[in-house]
Amino acid sequence: MPDDTDFSGRDLLALVASGHSPFARYFDVTLLIREMEEKLGVRISDVQFVSQGSDNYDFHLKLSDGSLLVARFSRSDVNKPHFDCVQVSEAKFEAEAYQLLRFVPNVVASLLLYYRLPVQLASMSVQVPEDILGRRLFVFERPEGENSAWKTLSPDHKASSHPREHDCLLIEAACMRAALFNYNPPPDFCSTWLLERLYLPVAVAPTRDFCVSLFTSKIEATIRNIGDTIGGVDDGNTVGPVALAAKQSLLRLIPHILPYGDEAVLYRLVLDHDDFGIRNMSIATDADGTPRVTSLRDWETGCVVPALLSDPLMAVAVDLISDGDARPVDRISDGDARPGTTTRYFNRLFVHAPSYEVAIREGKNARHLWYSLRNWDWRGEDAERYFGELGAWAERIMAEPGVQA
Repeated sequence: MPDDTDFSGRDLLALVASGHSPFARYFDVTLLIREMEEKLGVRISDVQFVSQGSDNYDFHLKLSDGSLLVARFSRSDVNKPHFDCVQVSEAKFEAEAYQLLRFVPNVVASLLLYYRLPVQLASMSVQVPEDILGRRLFVFERPEGENSAWKTLSPDHKASSHPREHDCLLIEAACMRAALFNYNPPPDFCSTWLLERLYLPVAVAPTRDFCVSLFTSKIEATIRNIGDTIGGVDDGNTVGPVALAAKQSLLRLIPHILPYGDEAVLYRLVLDHDDFGIRNMSIATDADGTPRVTSLRDWETGCVVPALLSDPLMAVAVDLISDGDARPVDRISDGDARPGTTTRYFNRLFVHAPSYEVAIREGKNARHLWYSLRNWDWRGEDAERYFGELGAWAERIMAEPGVQA
């Protein structure tokens, strides 16, 4: 909790009233309560619990009429000194995603009641702001259940081998993931968020030609010119001769790894959650212990991608993943669920989204390159070595017999 206090998360209103707010050094809880009451036209009678995630505080609210809400309030302020983040853009994306997903069958996104984007002031602050305008705020109807319910489920309720669909949580999650993949986001939404995040010089389209431009832009943005920063500014990595040579290899590789074929299967634009898993789901159990997902939340890091780059990962105690040929990789080894869990999850996913399996398999090398470019900067590796190895891989792929021209 804030300032390394021993705040238990409870009795917040009483602590604030007595002048002992655990958040006093960071923001005024009274301003937060007032904003929510005014914008929603309600009276908050209690803050039942406050929890802390990596990016947000969750305030579990009880209203005077007994209704339950949860407010997600950013831990960081865009107006604090030395702030360096993309909170405004993430908040815009998340708000739009929640609005879209209200109408997608079998995807139970959290019901958003109110949100406010962080307001970034023109002048740089030299002290911690006294107001809360620089922190994003999302208020939801509180769903039934908790993500911690996963730990209390039996192995059968986690990943049963029973053939019925919704008799266990991971089968239900697979059906939800398939529904999300099958959903076609509006073209203007796709165009807005691909252009916003990648600064592409071409019109967004669900085609192979667009994907060539997408990869070219990604490589050019990641590896610029000799001496330029590569990755995070604080990492101290710059583009050297090895990385620059790798860049040329990767650019030449692009047309060889993007398959021709049914563009509606391979290059259709899809909405990815990008952190799909138990930690971002609320889970309730029926009287007989049968679990069900009641909400899927935390869309701020979601993205729009061509289908062959979509990530099917499902995060539980370990990540349920497939290999480059769309074969499940069974890594459950801690008693978290039965053996074969990953296989059952992906079998169900591909039954409901058969084109997903095709896209993953056909896009094998493209996916390897995309995720290598996207994820390298949090691996803490030397840029010359990392991209040197990636460039060598590209040369091997182009030298393989039968690689498309």
